[in-house]
Formats: sequence, structure tokens, C-alpha cells
Amino acid sequence: MNTQTVMREALTSNTILNAQLSYGDPATLIGGGGGILTVLPPLGKVVKVGQRVYETDGRPVVLLKGARPFWRELRIGVSPGEDVRQLERNLVKLGSSAGLTVDDTFTRSTALAIKRWQDSLRVKRTGVFAPGDAVVTKADAIRVETIHVKLGASANGDILDYTDIAVHAFANLSTAQAGSLMPGKPVTVALPDGSTIRAQITQIQKHRGSDKDGKPLPDRAVIEFADQSPVSRIGLSAVRVTIPSDTVDGALVVPVTALLALADGGYGVEVLRDGKRVLVPVKVGLVADSRLQITGDVDEGEEVVAP
Repeated sequence: MNTQTVMREALTSNTILNAQLSYGDPATLIGGGGGILTVLPPLGKVVKVGQRVYETDGRPVVLLKGARPFWRELRIGVSPGEDVRQLERNLVKLGSSAGLTVDDTFTRSTALAIKRWQDSLRVKRTGVFAPGDAVVTKADAIRVETIHVKLGASANGDILDYTDIAVHAFANLSTAQAGSLMPGKPVTVALPDGSTIRAQITQIQKHRGSDKDGKPLPDRAVIEFADQSPVSRIGLSAVRVTIPSDTVDGALVVPVTALLALADGGYGVEVLRDGKRVLVPVKVGLVADSRLQITGDVDEGEEVVAP
């Protein structure tokens, strides 16, 4: 006869999700400055703000950060605009500003900052910024996923697809899970090599549109890793995500195998008392893995029959 001791402890019920390590959905980088493509980046290359993404007519096209593409030439005398502010913000970030005030007005200080930036790129110092000098994304860095063009082609149109530079885990969710999970939730991710790593849900992506067959894409959780080293070594593989859902502190806990269905309904457990097996009715609370919470005429430290 196998028995187990009734324990009083914190019991946590977990949600287990299958997830995929990925750099995320790619976005397309569109060129608009014209010219002939003379250099393209290799697949997988990480490009940071201020660095060359590709080259046209022997001139580097640089990654800048912003919410909108540049659409006009910026020089002394141009009307104020948010594109000027966006450029100046990047010049400050790249260390070319030397006292430049970030605003929507193109001044001589702006032109001087552009010349310093052009010096760093080893191109002609004009103090004029053309739309084809840079491409814009909302990220501080991008990873090249796919190249859509070949050397010698025009630099107008779709040039490449890019992704985030960090590996994330993406887990599809049911409607109920998408409604109950919140960003900031800590999780544990089991990697294929048997190790585990702590992570955090940073986003719940809902209403994601449709696939190529018109079927709605499921909601999904985006899981971020503070330490990229373990997932970078693993590669883009499937993982298992454990999300702690409910916790009961001080629960009276027995193995699931100790639970018996009673003839008149409800449940009970057999408790050893004075060498005899006594059937005691109990109510079942939280269930977690192979353990469950009970309430009833059972005390901590007693032995229950658990086949």
C-alpha cells in the first residue's frame, strides 16, 4: 500500500504553451532615392542607426530612426517641418550635432551638422540632405532577412525585408488566453537542450489579420528574453512556455492519485488512522500537475492512500 503525507504549501497551477523562437514578422524597406545599387548587405547582417544599409552609385545609404520617410531635400531656406526635426534628432544621436538645437527649423547649425556627418561617411561635404541619403525605420537596429533586388538594379521600390535583431518566442493563444494574459507576466521557457530560462510576456498581439488562404491568424503572445545568449545558441526552434496562472498559499495538498469518486457524488480520500483506512469526503480546489488542493476533515501530516 502506497501512501503520501498530506502537505501544506503554496500550490501553483500553470498554463503550458508551445512557442517558436523567431526574430518576428519581417517588414519591407523601400528605397526612394533612385540610382543604381552598387552594394547590398549580406543576409543576417545587423545594421545599426548611422551605418550603411546598402549603396547606390557608390554612395552609402544610411539607416536613420524615425516615424516617416524623408520626402524632400533639406537645405538652408527650406520651410520648417517635422522631417527637419527627425533629421536633427538623428544627427544628435550620431554625435554630429555640436550644439545643434533639435527643432523643426533648418539652420546653419543644421547644415554644419550634416557636413560633419558627411565627413564621417567620407562623402562630399555639401550641408544638404537628400531623401536618397538614408532609409528610415522605427528601430535602433535591423537584421536583414531577405533581399528583393540584385546589384545593378534601380534603388527604387522594395529593397529588402528586415526583422528585429533580438530573438523572441511567439506563442499562439486561444481567445480566452488572449483575454486573460497581460504584458509583464513572467514566464519560464524550456529550451530543446533541457535548460530553462526566465522571460516575460511583452505584448499580446490580437486581430492579426488573415493568412494567404483568408483564415484569421490566431492571437499570440510575444515573449522577450533579457539574456539573449541562451536562445542565440539554440537557434530558431520550438520551445515550451510555462505561465504561472493561479496560486493558493497554504493549500492542503495531496497527490491526484489519492482522490476517489464517491458513490453518492463528490470526492474523498482514504486516510490512515490508527492503522485503518478511513474514507473522508473532501472538496477539490486548485489542480496543478499531479497534485491538488483539498479541504475537509484532513490534517497536515496525515497519511493518505495514493496508488
